[in-house]
Amino acid sequence: MLGQLSVLTAGLWGVFWPELTGAGVVVLFLALAYFSPLGKRYFVEAAVVVAIGMGVYSYGIHQADARCRAQNIAATKVINKVVHKAIAHTRTKKAIAAPDPWDSKEN
Repeated sequence: MLGQLSVLTAGLWGVFWPELTGAGVVVLFLALAYFSPLGKRYFVEAAVVVAIGMGVYSYGIHQADARCRAQNIAATKVINKVVHKAIAHTRTKKAIAAPDPWDSKEN
């Protein structure tokens, strides 16, 4: 179970730390806007700009993930076609009747 969890969460820190940092900067700017006597508008605008930047970053991560999945599917189809072509001769009656040289007690 723990092995599956480590496989599922592999590489997530590289995706999460920019999001967490951006969220922290937004909270910081909003806190500065609330507590600052001057420049409230600029802190809010900066928080909005950072939030928009985080949204664009998240969209880019999503698009990169979709591209990698599509490439994986296409590569799997090509690999399966090559493998099926390579093993087609092993499904003939002659190949099935022949003894397997690796299936012996000496191996």
